Amino acid sequence: MHDIPLILNEQPGSSRDDTPRERRYYVWTVGCQMNISDSERLESALQSVGYAPANDPNDASFVVLNSCSVRASAEERILGKLGDLVRTKKNQPDTKVVLWGCMVGPQNQSIFKERLPMVDHFVSPSAVDEVVALAPNPIYQIDEPALPVSDWSTPPVSVHVPIQYGCNMSCAFCVIPLRRGKERSRPLAEIVEEVTRIVARGAKEITLLGQIVDSWGHDLPGRPDLADLLTAVHEVPGLVRLRFLTSHPAWMTDKLIETMAQLPKCPREINLPVQAGHDTMLKRMRRGYTVQRYRDLIGKIRTTMPDISLTTDIIVGHPGESDEEFAGTVNLINEIRFDKVHIAAYSARPGTRAAVMEEDPAMAVPEGLKQLRRIELEKSQEAIATERSARLLHQTVEVLVEGESKGKWRGRTPGNLLVFFASPHDWRGKLANVRITHTSPWSLQGTVVDDHQST
Repeated sequence: MHDIPLILNEQPGSSRDDTPRERRYYVWTVGCQMNISDSERLESALQSVGYAPANDPNDASFVVLNSCSVRASAEERILGKLGDLVRTKKNQPDTKVVLWGCMVGPQNQSIFKERLPMVDHFVSPSAVDEVVALAPNPIYQIDEPALPVSDWSTPPVSVHVPIQYGCNMSCAFCVIPLRRGKERSRPLAEIVEEVTRIVARGAKEITLLGQIVDSWGHDLPGRPDLADLLTAVHEVPGLVRLRFLTSHPAWMTDKLIETMAQLPKCPREINLPVQAGHDTMLKRMRRGYTVQRYRDLIGKIRTTMPDISLTTDIIVGHPGESDEEFAGTVNLINEIRFDKVHIAAYSARPGTRAAVMEEDPAMAVPEGLKQLRRIELEKSQEAIATERSARLLHQTVEVLVEGESKGKWRGRTPGNLLVFFASPHDWRGKLANVRITHTSPWSLQGTVVDDHQST
């Protein structure tokens, strides 16, 4: 599992008009926020050359599956979808199918060509231009860089903007460096220009995205850092909130913490994966810090920003994990009391150091034990999240409203907590003051204050 939290939901395109099948695309995405951002950029680029989205691959001449290889379950979903496309290709042989994303690496393309004959092209992660060049029926030329939104006329309220690709870390469990390559930081001016265009079209919140986002800039002339980028993007007119995802403890500097505290558009929220709570396991994972270093960093963040919302990632069942090492993780979770924890049972990824470790029967953790440990941690965290959410009962919080869901408006607090409220007025893209009437570990319910202000 890499450090950007994995999202295993599937995101297909959606049909909007009567464009003929020859100029329709279907994009299906599995994975993390980086994959979702890549797909958003791809959809914008395809629309800029005359394509429209389709709800069903059978209605499209160009089908792209954006894949994830972080867990075996993600790969299985993609392989299942490719199996479904066999009939599509049989019924409509002119359909062009592209397998894109983290499943595709330089070492496995020849193998895939034999195993997956329904795929016409294999493209590495984030190569948007390469995928667009494969589209069979473009009718326009691209005259400006594609925006990372799927519909230019009504962009999402919150948009992820990649600022960095690849990863230079060598975590034992992670396949991302093998799939996405070495770190490449985008120039500061280019990022600011893109954010300016996106916000001008109506987006309110920007999340700067990287595999190790707080290492941004070290490979650029002058070695700017994420604090410099936050300061520059913060000045974009019309921007309401500015987030970044996901950080690594080894790159979280005092300058970054202090800059974040000083910028009013930066919500008080940090995702800082720890992965394990025992020094022996952290060394085995090749994480580059100790539990005490992580503990001190959390203390510094909370001293600087007492209202900070903290989230983290945990892997249970990593090869060699003993009862003592797992107990260290449980103790750390109970000590720090995160607002949210993304918990995953270890899944072996071919080519990683951890996969080699797991070949040793003495190092392998039985699948049943992995799941028991995952469930134990989830129960502990649910109790912690219940307690932390309950502090907001009867409080008024500021919510940036993203859209509607099941008859209610849905938005997020500065601490990234999900809030629902009912109102007859249009709150999309606006800030609402919501008095919390019900709390749970996963979301909040409330009543909007001064509802007439939305009209």
